[in-house]
Amino acid sequence: MSRVNVDLELGRLDSESLRHALVDAGVRFNAYAARLFDEGHVAPSAAHTQVRVVVRSAAELGALEGDTLDGLLERGRASGLVPGPLELAAYLRLAWPDQPLGARVTVPSLRPMPDETAPRGFYLRRDEDGIWLRGYVASDDWVFPPTEALAFVCG
Repeated sequence: MSRVNVDLELGRLDSESLRHALVDAGVRFNAYAARLFDEGHVAPSAAHTQVRVVVRSAAELGALEGDTLDGLLERGRASGLVPGPLELAAYLRLAWPDQPLGARVTVPSLRPMPDETAPRGFYLRRDEDGIWLRGYVASDDWVFPPTEALAFVCG
């Protein structure tokens, strides 16, 4: 996947309005994504915040053999990239309906719940069934492959 750079404004919508905008745009959810919304983890930013989102592979961050999410977050920080709030994934999904078919982009965020079996965050995917905002579970020792695409905020 080629590098992607997108400017987004966070905090425009409350959680329920953001969810409705996603549904109206035809975005599909898995059970983990629905849980993150249902439990109130997708909260709007306190103020309208303009951010630049960049998509880089784990290898581009220096993880040539892959790395854990915490390792990738650290590598991102060393490159001036930081994880965004959970709402970032929803706004990115709305802004990028033509994501390449079959590509998956993980949107790193801080773990919203301490339990490793709870949803950790979101990834975006487009397949023959449509466009998705999917929640995922990843243990702290899960290694993402070097080809994994990740969407960060320029810090």
